[in-house]
Amino acid sequence: MMKRYGVILILLFFPVMTHATSEAPIDLIRTTTEHVLARLDADPEIKTNLERLFVLVEENIAPNIDFRKLSRLAIGKHWRVASIDQQQRFTGEFKQLLIRTYSTALAEYSGRGITYQALNAKTVGKRAAVRATVERSGGPSIEIDYSLYQAKSGWKIYDMKVEGISLVLNYRTSFNREIRTNGMDGLIRHLAVLNQ
Repeated sequence: MMKRYGVILILLFFPVMTHATSEAPIDLIRTTTEHVLARLDADPEIKTNLERLFVLVEENIAPNIDFRKLSRLAIGKHWRVASIDQQQRFTGEFKQLLIRTYSTALAEYSGRGITYQALNAKTVGKRAAVRATVERSGGPSIEIDYSLYQAKSGWKIYDMKVEGISLVLNYRTSFNREIRTNGMDGLIRHLAVLNQ
């Protein structure tokens, strides 16, 4: 299941980077995507060095994803019964898993063009949704829907859907199975092994 999302994660996390809090979600996604693509074009050797990719992702993308909310949604009801220590360890391991998977996928990315569409005519309260349609070389386009909310520090992504399939719900199925079999600590250990 983890590999299933591997190549897609590059498209999911492209548009997350610090910008002014007043920037509209669609502009945030468009501007950041162009910035990341420009970085890769300017220094193609980044793609051949996973450590540099990890740094690129950690510095430019990770600070703007709400990993705590993403983690809470990914394990659902188990979040409420997990200890604070378990919540923190799980969030840290899940974050690293996503960063490593994303970085690996970034090395393989070769999309052709991306178009953007706000899914609501205007931002509803503090939530927004944006669709990116990614044209791929030698394959059909992919639609990615970003779910965002407005935090004090700006817009944050807390879920993504690829062709209608939620990243959070997909991981929840796998994580729930692991928790039922080995408990919360077993899931955390499993993620730690994957991250090594």
